[in-house]
Amino acid sequence: MLEIFKYKQLLAFLVKKELKIKYRNTALGYFWSLLEPLGLMIIYTIVFSIILRFGIENYSLFLLSGLIPWMFVNHSVMRGTKSLTSNSSLIKKVYFPRQLFPLTIVSTNLVNLAISLLLVAAYSFYLGVGVGFKGLMALPIAIVLQFLFVLAVVLLLASINVYFRDVEFISSLGIRGWMYLSPILYPIAKIPEEYLSLYMINPMATIISLYHYVFYGGEFIGMNYLLYTAGFTIILLVISWKVFDKLSRRMGEVI
Repeated sequence: MLEIFKYKQLLAFLVKKELKIKYRNTALGYFWSLLEPLGLMIIYTIVFSIILRFGIENYSLFLLSGLIPWMFVNHSVMRGTKSLTSNSSLIKKVYFPRQLFPLTIVSTNLVNLAISLLLVAAYSFYLGVGVGFKGLMALPIAIVLQFLFVLAVVLLLASINVYFRDVEFISSLGIRGWMYLSPILYPIAKIPEEYLSLYMINPMATIISLYHYVFYGGEFIGMNYLLYTAGFTIILLVISWKVFDKLSRRMGEVI
């Protein structure tokens, strides 16, 4: 992991390049990355608060405070899984830590997330909810936890995808199911008590709940779930990094 710090300037360059390429030749620029969650927010708000009548106050804010972090997961996993195979020519020609490719994707989406969360905060204040002091304290925890967890997932998927290209197709299907198993469209309070412990095995359940706590004013998820998610994330990151290191030895040949 320490080797990555030697290439921090290259990482910064790759992130800037990724951001420029993403919004090149677009009139609206960054705003395009907000259209997807905003569109989904409008659709889900109509379906769940008007048609099915969930009866959740400020449901649009509840949705947005979960959808924006979820877009970070979705885009990072979808693009990060293919980050090595899509840069095969560069991998064969030049040596530097292969982890930089998935790390670039996740870091680029982190920039997008940070900007988007400012808009969520503004919307929260607009609706009279606002972000309190405790929320400000919890926000860095949510962002760091999510970044490390998503990085761990992307590192694992990207390295395996070099050898088994089915992974990118499986992850595309899995990410959709994962969304419905996370408290984005509905609050955790809707989960029956007997299934709650099983449901909270999903680290994103804790992370999304933290964002709801910050921007929506929901209840704090509980220190036990937070500690579990932090521990799970660290273990997964260590395992993913080691798997990546092992598989990267033959990547130049296989890719």
